[in-house]
Amino acid sequence: MATPATETRRASKSNGRSGDTGPHVLLVPYPAQGHMLPLLDLGALLAARGLAVTVAVTSGNAPLVEPLAAAFPSSVAILALPFPEDTPLLPAGILAGENTKDLPCHLFRPFMASLAALRPPLLAWCRAPQQQGGHRRRVTAVVSDFFTGWTQPLAAELGVPHVTFSPSCALHLAMSHALWRHMPSRRLPDEPVTFPDIPGGPTFPWRHLSWMFRQHVAGDAVSEAIRQFFLWNLESEYFVTNTFAALEAAYVERPLADLATKRVFAVGPLSDVAATSTSATGDRGGRHAVAAASVSTWLDTFPSGSVVYVSFGSQHALSPPQAATVADALAASSAAFVWAARPGTSIPDGFEAATASRGMVIRGWAPQVEILRHRAVGWFLTHCGWNSVLEAAAAGVAMLTWPMAADQFTDARMLEEAGVAVPVAEGADAVPDARKMASAIAAAVGTKDGESVRARAVALGVKAAAAVGEGGSSRRDLDELVQMLREVVV
Repeated sequence: MATPATETRRASKSNGRSGDTGPHVLLVPYPAQGHMLPLLDLGALLAARGLAVTVAVTSGNAPLVEPLAAAFPSSVAILALPFPEDTPLLPAGILAGENTKDLPCHLFRPFMASLAALRPPLLAWCRAPQQQGGHRRRVTAVVSDFFTGWTQPLAAELGVPHVTFSPSCALHLAMSHALWRHMPSRRLPDEPVTFPDIPGGPTFPWRHLSWMFRQHVAGDAVSEAIRQFFLWNLESEYFVTNTFAALEAAYVERPLADLATKRVFAVGPLSDVAATSTSATGDRGGRHAVAAASVSTWLDTFPSGSVVYVSFGSQHALSPPQAATVADALAASSAAFVWAARPGTSIPDGFEAATASRGMVIRGWAPQVEILRHRAVGWFLTHCGWNSVLEAAAAGVAMLTWPMAADQFTDARMLEEAGVAVPVAEGADAVPDARKMASAIAAAVGTKDGESVRARAVALGVKAAAAVGEGGSSRRDLDELVQMLREVVV
């Protein structure tokens, strides 16, 4: 049986407003780690600037969000809604945690479509009298992840602005909008798809487009629901992206030719500017300080820029052949490394002993931000998930790219064009040649060409820091966004 929505809040101290007159932003994240954390960072920043914020999640996600909210300003509330019962799109009993981390990949799309059933109870909550911080306060704006576009008609029913948040780069946001509007036909894997509405008219092979789009089937209920979410996003008043202008100015300033009037706020890297920031893995309570110190002490023994950090994120598990390839490449490269191996990764027997003098394998959680920011780390072998990309860019670390899915191909191409990355593989099922990967790693850490890439990465890190600093582009965009959200209060 469904349980009523519950709300937790600390007494508001920061905004000094009373009654129903102050701005109150409803934040609706998509329940996936790479989506939730940056939007929560944005929520913390809005609250720190005096806006009341309510984060709406399902009951199963509340335990994940509440510990993160401990460091939030006091004007942040958590609203827990029961997950829709008896959804016809998902097998019974599959949603133990109501989060993509608990789902097999083939259920991601129906899971996304099922979340739209939260709209009626969320609308009812918004319309009901709510005692918030001792005062009645209505929702004055809705900010939601671009996978939860069903919140746009909710905002319209409330008569308040809707803001679409992209946890991906601005280029991927523009590509998504173009794809769902124009619906290019299915093609062979290497056939090109051109985006004439995007600055520069970029072209990508069909296989590099998001699987979310490539799996679309006309007339299928899940497919049509997802398309509608993205079409609704296009009706938003504003877009917010977790990026910074120096990295992708063209796509921020004019993301789509015929939507040039839509304001895009580039406020990233959010993990650098938000007070609650720590690692990409979501541990933000300092519980792993000892582990971070241990890794740092080990890294202290290596020269600056000589260590390769290896991580493929929390969502994708390397197959045994892929793990063996990475191990063989690291062993043959002679480079020092830290490998953060996802649980279940099959590390070949004898590998750790053979590379103990120059290598460290971490199973499970790793202090990614601290590792990337250590002076000894110069390169990052990565799947190109956007949060990881931003953390490396902010740290001034060059990248060896192995994009596997979603927006990662777009991210990898952007990094290569910026001159801060070298491709080593692509595809979720690819098993690269270990010798070629070893050569790429060795060249990265031991040649002048590698030094040039690193120098550009260091320069990009300086630009990222400037963007979030006083007077920087991301700081200005954030302040302008806050001002606009204040102005909508009547």
